[in-house]
Amino acid sequence: MPDPASPPFLTLLSKARGASKGAAAGRSCAPLLLALPILGGCALVDQRTFDPNADRAPKPYIPPAKVVPPAPPLALIRLPASAESWQPPLTDIVQKALALKPDALFRVEAHLPAAATPDAQAAAIAGDGARQAAAVADAVVAAGASTAQVDIAAVSDPAIHAPDVRVTVR
Repeated sequence: MPDPASPPFLTLLSKARGASKGAAAGRSCAPLLLALPILGGCALVDQRTFDPNADRAPKPYIPPAKVVPPAPPLALIRLPASAESWQPPLTDIVQKALALKPDALFRVEAHLPAAATPDAQAAAIAGDGARQAAAVADAVVAAGASTAQVDIAAVSDPAIHAPDVRVTVR
C-alpha cells in the first residue's frame, strides 16, 4: 500500500504499475475521472493560438481607384456670344494645339442646363445644342483640323445655369 504522505501523481503511477489493489485504487482514480470532462474542453495550443489568421490564404490590400479630375477644357465659350468674340482666339488655340500635336483629337461639347421635361431636354439638345456645337466645330475645322479630328456632342448638365460650348483636346 502506498504511503499516504506521497503526492497523488506517485499514487497514480504506483496504481498503474499494480502496486495496490482494491478499493484504494478506485478512490485514488476518482480525481482523474472527474478531471477528464474538464480537460476534454480545453483547446489545443497550435499556430492559431497566437495568430488567428494562420493557415488562411492572405487577402491582398487593393487600394481604392484614384479619381482623376477631368482636364480643363482648351476653350470655354459662354453662350450666347457672337462668333466674332470667340472665333479668333479659338483659331489661335487650335493652330497652337496642332503645332504641338498634329494628330490631336478635338472634342466639342455643348453643355445645356437641364430642362423641365425629358422631351424638352431632348429638343434642346437636338436643336440649340447641336447648332451651337456645329458652329464651333466648323471653326475648329476652319482653323486647320481635319473633320476626322473633330468629335461633336451635346449634353445636359444640371449643374450649370447658362449654356456653353467646351473644346477639349486629346
